[in-house]
Amino acid sequence: MKILLVEPETKGHFISLYVYTVLKSLKGKANIYLLTSKKILKLEIFKILKSENKNLKFLFCEDLLYTKNKFFLNLLLNQFKNYKNLSLSIKKYNKINKFDKIVFTNLDHIDKAACFFSDPFDSIKFSGILVNPRVHQFENKKKISLKYLIYKYLLNKLVMNKNLEKIYSNDILFYNFSKKNNLYKKICFFNEPVNLVKKKSKIKNSIIKNYLNILVYGAIRNSKSLEELIDVTQEIKKSIKINIIVAGEQNDEANYILKKKNLKKKNVEINFKIFNRFIHPNEEAYLFSNVDVVWCVYKNTPLGSSGVFHISNNYQKPVLTNDLGLVGWYNKRYKLGPVLKFKNSKDFSNSCKSILELHTNQKKYKYYKQNQSSLYNQLKKQKKLEELIGQDLIRDRVN
Repeated sequence: MKILLVEPETKGHFISLYVYTVLKSLKGKANIYLLTSKKILKLEIFKILKSENKNLKFLFCEDLLYTKNKFFLNLLLNQFKNYKNLSLSIKKYNKINKFDKIVFTNLDHIDKAACFFSDPFDSIKFSGILVNPRVHQFENKKKISLKYLIYKYLLNKLVMNKNLEKIYSNDILFYNFSKKNNLYKKICFFNEPVNLVKKKSKIKNSIIKNYLNILVYGAIRNSKSLEELIDVTQEIKKSIKINIIVAGEQNDEANYILKKKNLKKKNVEINFKIFNRFIHPNEEAYLFSNVDVVWCVYKNTPLGSSGVFHISNNYQKPVLTNDLGLVGWYNKRYKLGPVLKFKNSKDFSNSCKSILELHTNQKKYKYYKQNQSSLYNQLKKQKKLEELIGQDLIRDRVN
C-alpha cells in the first residue's frame, strides 16, 4: 500500500509532531511518501523524519500562499490557490506512484476549497486533520449569522464527498458540534499525540533556579501575545525574579518585537532567554520538564486546538491563557492556571497578580498541577492519532 502524506508547512508542530506521529503509526504497514516544501532539506526535522523511516520518500510542492487580509472571501480565494497548487502536485506524482490513500496532516489549508470538487484528487481516498475548525465558534442560538451558515454549508459539503474517509480533530467542542449535527460518522476525536522522549538535552542558560520560569514555545508569532507578555514581565519583575524562555522559530513580526533594542526599552532584556531556532524533541522534553508554567495566551488567530497546550498537559504544567477559544474553554472548565485579561488597566493589574501567585502561593500552584493531572488522565482514555490512523489503514488492507 502506498500512502501520501501532505504537509507543505515545514515549521511548527504540524510536521514535527503530526507527520512524525503518522509515520510511526504506518511503520512497516505501507510505503510512505511525504509531499512538502523543498525548504525541509535544510532543516533539522528532515534528519529526524529520515531517522524514523529510512524508506520515506520526499516529494516537493510549491510553498503555501498566505494572505494578510483576513476577510472571509480573501481567505477562501487563498485556499483555492493552495488547493490548485497541491492538487496539481498530487496528480503529477500520482501518475508515477499510484497512491492508495492521502493523509493531510493539516487539512485547514484547503478544506473549504476542496469541498467544491466531487473528485478533488484523482479518485484517491483521503483523510485529514482539521487543526482549527471554525464553524462551531460562530454558532449562536440567539442569532444565526451568515458566517455560521456558510461555514456549516462548507463543512457539510466536505463531509459528503465520496472520497473523504475521515476527518480527525482534537477539538472536543467541534466534535460535540459534529455529533449534534449528525456528521460524526466521518469525524473522529483524538487525544493530541505528544512525543514524550526519555532522553533530555539541556539547553544551556535557559532555566534559572528560584525564578518563575515561563515558557513560550513552538512557532513564535505575535498571535501568542508577545507584546502583552513583555508588558507583564516589566510589571512582575518589580516583585519577583522572573525568567521568560522563548523557544522556537520566529516569524518576521515576532522577530521585530523580540529584538534586543525593543526589550531594552522596556527594561526586560535580562529577563528574556530567546532561542530562535528549531527545538529538538530532546530539548523540548528538557524545557517542559523544568519550567514552572507555559504561556498559551492567543489572539488574532483561529482559536482552536493548541499543540503547546497539550504538551503542557502531558507534563502536567500549569498554563497561562485568556478566556478565548478551545484553550480558554479548557482552562475555565478545569482550572489549569490563571485566566488573563488585558482589556483595561484593572484587568492588566489583576492578571499580573494572578501570575505572581504562581510563585508566591505554592498551594495554588499545586492546585493547578493537580487539575492538569486530572485532565491528563481523562484525555489519555481517548484514542491517540496514531491508533486511529493505524486502525483505519489495517481495516482498509483487510477490506
